[in-house]
Amino acid sequence: MCVLFLNPRFFLVLLFVAVSGYAYGDFGELSNIASSLGFKPEDEKKLLAGEVITADLPETTDKMLAESFAIYAPIHTYKVADLALSERVFAADTNVIASGRIDPLKIEASLSKAKFTSADSGELKQLRKFTGGDAFNLSTEEIARLRASINSGRTSTKALSKVYREILAGRMKAYLKSGIRGVAPYDRGKGAKTSAAGDLEAMTKASKLLAKDAPGLYRTFLDYPKNQSRRIEHGFFWVKRKVEKRPTFVLEHRILERSPVNLTILRREFFVGHSYNVAQAISGAYTISNKGTLFFSTIRSSSDQVAGLMRGTRHTIGRKLMRDELVTRFKNMRKRFAK
Repeated sequence: MCVLFLNPRFFLVLLFVAVSGYAYGDFGELSNIASSLGFKPEDEKKLLAGEVITADLPETTDKMLAESFAIYAPIHTYKVADLALSERVFAADTNVIASGRIDPLKIEASLSKAKFTSADSGELKQLRKFTGGDAFNLSTEEIARLRASINSGRTSTKALSKVYREILAGRMKAYLKSGIRGVAPYDRGKGAKTSAAGDLEAMTKASKLLAKDAPGLYRTFLDYPKNQSRRIEHGFFWVKRKVEKRPTFVLEHRILERSPVNLTILRREFFVGHSYNVAQAISGAYTISNKGTLFFSTIRSSSDQVAGLMRGTRHTIGRKLMRDELVTRFKNMRKRFAK
């Protein structure tokens, strides 16, 4: 057993340091803060046994789902940094169908392999009929572009892939220019819209520890592309993933900040094709005695499906589904990369 885990109070300190990147002398204060995230001293045994430990986090809107995760893996932290800005990390996700890195200076070329295939016939059938609603996450203008293509007879798999790539490229350009404020709302039909930008802002502002203990990084996340630190690194990706047994395209932004002892990784899914609105995670990776890395993540997503009547039950079910999927994903990542 790694000696650094013998002291439960120090275990909680590590959890907090992994998130904040800051060290303090008051162990009691750190333990209290870490405890407020939902973790307990006895969770150390579960971590060392290979379990992924989880806890519920406060949810500040009716649409938000929030969980914290921690996992220990025998992998050096510097390797985690390489993975954080690499497309290779998708290889551990069994639901990923295809993916690619996006060069902000060559957006269309970077998206050239983002396409529907003959295996997506059911999805394409729904897309051809779509005029608004919650079956897809598209803005009013994007729906108009889709309908124009379909009404002109361009309904083949190739044609629909092309118009959808144009939509993805437009989303990417708007985000690069204006950050979350450039994220267009989704048209839910009959004049109703949902603000993915508002969801992202609420999720970022719910990250109280990041705001309090790493205010510069917090502003970087909230204000992108403004107020960017020179110490951070960015990566942009597209991924075609199976969600609720349907293929969907996701646009993702990752921010990495390195320090001598830990990493902080911010990940934002600022466009999701369907099923949920957006998602983002704040993760810390902290080296333990040069033998492995403790990972800690807070993950929030938003979904119109968990709001409204019976939202308590819906949130409980939604958190469980999110928790089960992410636990499996984290375990697969450890199995694949921790060698």
